[in-house]
Amino acid sequence: MKDTLDILFRLQSLDDEIDALEKEKATIPGDKKEIDGKLAEMEQAIQKIKDESIDVTKLRDERETDLKAIGEQINKFQGQLYQVKTNREYETLQHEIDALKEKGSKIEDAILELLENTERISSTAAGEEKKLVDYRREAEKDKGELNARDKQLSEEIAVKRDEKTRLTVDIDKALLSRYERIRANKAGLAVAAVKNGACGGCFRRIPPQEIQELKKMQRIIACEGCGRIIVWRDE
Repeated sequence: MKDTLDILFRLQSLDDEIDALEKEKATIPGDKKEIDGKLAEMEQAIQKIKDESIDVTKLRDERETDLKAIGEQINKFQGQLYQVKTNREYETLQHEIDALKEKGSKIEDAILELLENTERISSTAAGEEKKLVDYRREAEKDKGELNARDKQLSEEIAVKRDEKTRLTVDIDKALLSRYERIRANKAGLAVAAVKNGACGGCFRRIPPQEIQELKKMQRIIACEGCGRIIVWRDE
């Protein structure tokens, strides 16, 4: 029976190791998704900057077209100044020319501001593009490491499972089923060692007489508090 109890304890340790490996392995897809998500966010941010640049360029072209039209209108009115016959007509045309010049001056200011915006946007885009290149290189490296770790974990899990299979060959099938059933119902912990005179699973104090029985390792003893199999290990 001592051998069986030793095997059960080793089996629990193996399952703990497998659970830990599988838990780590389960985080890898999420880690890769997080990397891809950040990459997508950076690409979207750059596209937004590019779209803004296109909008500013389009608006600047429209303002330059407006300025050109105003210049043509001013030239037209200035040509008409020499053809008018009365002072009133002359003053009216001159007023129109002054208004157009004022409007043109405002458009020129707007164009200058748009040019400054274009330079700012171009500088921002260049900086973000560099960040994206650097992050993409870093992301490829990180994902490569995650893929390598994923493969390594799969191999380690396979080795542990193979060891578990070999370990359980000589265990009574009913006892193995009981072990797996307890594990399923007790968050993976079916076999608990005695710790400081208590069950290592639920921490229920174990009576001295039961401690003596556990030390003999002559039969399977279940914790009256949690139902786990409890075993004695030299403390």
